[in-house]
Amino acid sequence: MLQIVCGVIAGLILAALGFGIAGGGILGLVVALLLAALGYVAGSTLTEPERRIGHMLASALPNGQKAAETIDQTNARLASIARLAAQVRDPQVKAEANDFIAATRSLVAYVTKDTSAYATLRHYTTVYGEQTEQLLHAYVDVESSGARDQAAKARVETIEALQVLERTAAGELSRAVSAKTLGIAADSDAIQRLARMDGYDVASQPAQPAQSTSEQERKQ
Repeated sequence: MLQIVCGVIAGLILAALGFGIAGGGILGLVVALLLAALGYVAGSTLTEPERRIGHMLASALPNGQKAAETIDQTNARLASIARLAAQVRDPQVKAEANDFIAATRSLVAYVTKDTSAYATLRHYTTVYGEQTEQLLHAYVDVESSGARDQAAKARVETIEALQVLERTAAGELSRAVSAKTLGIAADSDAIQRLARMDGYDVASQPAQPAQSTSEQERKQ
């Protein structure tokens, strides 16, 4: 609403200025209309709230804009898939479809925390999202056709496909997280190497719990 109001105000101001500068008349009216349209577009665009990922502005995060676009595309696809899942009658097919949606949302949730993983989510949505939607759309059509023999066959095929998709979503999440795991390993190696350069013994030793004062007194 704020965008519309700001756009209208900016358009009216520019239109009035253009009409006055052009000296009125037909020319002034044409100029006023053009500037009004320009002012509306500029005013509404400049006051558009910036996209956020979590509590952070997308522009303040690494690959934030790309991650935001990918998240929005995935959420739109999931919303469409959820509408189809709601039309499914078979409880197991419905459950498998909902499990797939939940697994994909876990991947989305991770990207909101690590925007550098947006490419993994984009790949998954592009490759599997449309196929999943087509699969469920076809199943709903077969299920509602009344052909029981075909519905039974479609049920088995759909369940198998959805189970594969759920595992794929989990695999993509693991792949996205593995990049950070590798980074932790690299940081750990660097810390140990620096410690050795400073003369510290970095041999792996299990940490021993601190002894209380009473335990130390008993040993003495």
